[in-house]
Amino acid sequence: MSPTPDRVQRRRESLRPEGKNLRGTIYDIIFEADTPAGRGFDIALLVAILASITIESMQTVPGFTQQPQLLSLFNIAEWVLTFLFTIEYVLRLYCVRKPLRYVFSFWGLIDVLSIMPSYITYFIGTSSRSFVIIRSIRLLRVFRVLKLWRMMNEADELASAIWKVRDKIIVFVAVVLVAVTISGTLMYHIETYSQGIIDESPQDLAVVLKIDPVAIGKVLDQENYIVLDSGTTPLKYHQLLSPREYLSAQKDYKDDTFSADIGPDAIVKMVAAVNLEDMVDQLQARIETASTPASKDSLEQELDVVTSIREINSRPKSKFTSIPQSMYWAIVTMTTVGYGDVVPQTAAGKVISAMLILLGYSLIIVPSTFVSAEFIQQHQKNTDQAAPCEQCGAIGQRKDADFCYRCGIRFQR
Repeated sequence: MSPTPDRVQRRRESLRPEGKNLRGTIYDIIFEADTPAGRGFDIALLVAILASITIESMQTVPGFTQQPQLLSLFNIAEWVLTFLFTIEYVLRLYCVRKPLRYVFSFWGLIDVLSIMPSYITYFIGTSSRSFVIIRSIRLLRVFRVLKLWRMMNEADELASAIWKVRDKIIVFVAVVLVAVTISGTLMYHIETYSQGIIDESPQDLAVVLKIDPVAIGKVLDQENYIVLDSGTTPLKYHQLLSPREYLSAQKDYKDDTFSADIGPDAIVKMVAAVNLEDMVDQLQARIETASTPASKDSLEQELDVVTSIREINSRPKSKFTSIPQSMYWAIVTMTTVGYGDVVPQTAAGKVISAMLILLGYSLIIVPSTFVSAEFIQQHQKNTDQAAPCEQCGAIGQRKDADFCYRCGIRFQR
């Protein structure tokens, strides 16, 4: 539902008790900030919330945990604040028109979560090791920080502005997701396979893997699986399996262990399993003992291929291990956070990274532009409204109204 100002006003009107009585007065002080008493209450509540959060944070500092007297003072202060928050919660239940409805509302649950941990630890205790986990519930006191939002009248305006430009924000998020998906997918393939083992021709890979180049092509094109480890099955090492044969083997040898893969990942795993250092040493020894110039030239060409693949295989492993991991990198890069845990190594990857950073800089201001424009329109609209009610402070009064829509007082025109 749209959190429009009219809806917010109706919601507030439905919560406030009817008539001029003690409950209504307490309601105006606690729930409204348009009167001096309401503003004073909000300031006091703000100080109490910040004090509670500060005390809870200080209790985790190692230097303070070794000072029992200081911890005792922290504990006393925390109980005083908990008592005050409890009184505030009871007063809120007392002054609203429907207490049960407030109990199960968002802010009602926040109020309970902010005071509940202290009472739980008091009645259950934390001395027993079996109840150590209860201490973690004390961290729920951070929910008190959410109560700060109820002091901000501007929060309703912000929610209304965001809701009204939701279609534009959805389009913006869709554009960002498309950019993240495309750039992440490109980076995965570029950083994992580009300028790597997969760029080598099937003929060169066949020199290292000692299998038919046609078979390598079928694996790369994802036409066939290749057995990487036969395990205890009658399958043969480097045996090709069609997708149907692979599924049948999984079914037939479910109690045995075998490994097969398909696509570029399979070739990368196969090359990684070859001892390229020994292969280079063997080829160098064979070149020295070659009997004919033709055989020597053939061995030197083979050595060049193996040496090239060895250098490529010795490069640092890409951290773009999957498309989701690459999309995570794209989000971090586009938002210009730049953790540095995943970085491109190839020239093409660095170009894409630079373009994504520039795109992020240009897109990061778009949502704020939408919301700012809506704020300006709302401000212009509010200037056409009458002044707030002097009795209850309700805003959004019509200029032609003779009575306040909330408290019913007659306006002095």
